[in-house]
Amino acid sequence: MDLRWVPATGLAVVLLGGCTEGGLGAGSVVDAPRDGADEREVGEVVRIVDGDTLYLRGDGDLLGPGGADGTAVRLLQIDTPETVAPGSPVECWGPEASAALADLVPPGTSVSVEAEEEILDPFDRVLLYVYDAGGDMVNLAMVRAGHAEAVLYEPNDRHIERMRAAEAEARDAGRGLWSAC
Repeated sequence: MDLRWVPATGLAVVLLGGCTEGGLGAGSVVDAPRDGADEREVGEVVRIVDGDTLYLRGDGDLLGPGGADGTAVRLLQIDTPETVAPGSPVECWGPEASAALADLVPPGTSVSVEAEEEILDPFDRVLLYVYDAGGDMVNLAMVRAGHAEAVLYEPNDRHIERMRAAEAEARDAGRGLWSAC
């Protein structure tokens, strides 16, 4: 057994140990821990509705079969300014939040999703955490970048403390809607 690489491996573990949530700076999208990754369902983005709603297509319990556009999904624990609410004006930072979600997971992108306790909202949208192809939580990335605020929709509270911490950081830094609205 060649042990010449053992010290380098140990050093890599030590160095990478600092690469946890928030450890790479304000713009990072590092998402740790990744508990439950093996319980996620895979889908594909069909279209973006606004900053916190999109349509996904898949063939599992959460995303299938859906309608012609797939399944309407509401990102859990975030709220973005409205852009498509009937009878309501477009809110400050709404278009930017919608564009940010489209940049993170454009149509055609493969994603994975994770459910919590309550699966449907009052509008029959499926409530999910969405993860990009790299495994980073899209919901958290939207809050961290200042495109969304953290909102607790009980009983779904698994990641709320991380969301609230990301919102406080974005608010303090004046990112996104926190400096524009």
